[in-house]
Formats: sequence, structure tokens, C-alpha cells
Amino acid sequence: MSGGGKSLRWMSETNAVNHICEVREFDEAGAKRALYDEFMAGKVEAHALVAEFKKTNTFWKSHREWQQLDLSLTGWRHSIVEWDNGCILISMNKPHELLSIVATGIEFQRADVLGVWPAQKSEETATVIQSAPRSGRMLKYDWPNAAMFLGSRVWRDDLTETQARDLLKEWFAERGATPDDKELRNWVAAFFEDERKGGK
Repeated sequence: MSGGGKSLRWMSETNAVNHICEVREFDEAGAKRALYDEFMAGKVEAHALVAEFKKTNTFWKSHREWQQLDLSLTGWRHSIVEWDNGCILISMNKPHELLSIVATGIEFQRADVLGVWPAQKSEETATVIQSAPRSGRMLKYDWPNAAMFLGSRVWRDDLTETQARDLLKEWFAERGATPDDKELRNWVAAFFEDERKGGK
């Protein structure tokens, strides 16, 4: 899978919170609490771009530190002791041993967020339509519904631009009117570019 496809699979904590605020009319604190609650309930997956590990063994009087990239937070849910401003502190105590992890760059699986807090149709297509090239020819095609269809499949199947373009071409063909390849390519590229910017 391409790097672009991978970036579309995840959304930043800020973007997830903003999305929840928009569709549920929560304030920021309420949206963060809702996101945390659903993550703890196992309904939303998350990972950290960077995790700093520290392990201390009091019996052997040893101390070790290391860094891990792209840490899944699924197995650490019940060891989280603090979550504030995009930083998670994880702590585990065993006899004679203490492990602490500082995780940053928290991202949430986009399909999970959109599944728990689905966007209104008009809201979900607005960004895509605004980012698409402005052309009178686009008015001949059902771009709003195409955006809804493509959006749901990209989130679910982690599609590349080429796969998304081919899928959208088939979708239009089934409806009897298909944009030319250049128009499809430009529109899909704009769609992916907008999502890459939104995911950072």
C-alpha cells in the first residue's frame, strides 16, 4: 500500500476531535472525552507515531531506554495513566520492575471515527467538492454522491489513488455517464491531496 493510502487510514487527534465537534455539536472538551471513552471501549483504534520507553528494574538496578515508531495502543488501553494535549503516559508496575511509555503523535483509525460519529451527507462531501477542480463539465456528473461512495470505500479499504480512480470509473459507468480519464484523475488527486493535508 502506498504512503498516501496509509495516511488516509489514520486521522490526527485534532482532526478526530474537530470532526466530533462538527457532527455532534460538542465543545472541544466534550469531544475529547467522547473520543477517549470510545477508544477505551474498544470501538476506536489508535496508534502513536512515536513512543519513548523507559524500563527500570530495582532488583537488578538496571535501567533501559528505547524508542519505537508506530506503536499500536490497543494492548495498552488499561495502563494509560494520563492523556493530555496529544501525549499519552502509560505505566506498568511489576515486582521490582517499572515500565513507562510516553506516546506522542496520536492518530485514530479513520473508519472507526466515521463509523462511531458518521458525518452528515452535506458535511462529508463539502470538503471534497471544494477541493475538486472547478470546471463546468463537472456539473454533468453526480459528483456529490460519487464523493460519498468514494469516501466510504477509501476509509474502509485503504485504497490507493489508482484503485480509487478505477473504482469511481466503474461507479460512473454503472450510471450511464462517465467523466473522461483526465477529469477523473484530477478530481481523485484533489480528493487525496485534501485528505493528506487534513490528516497531518
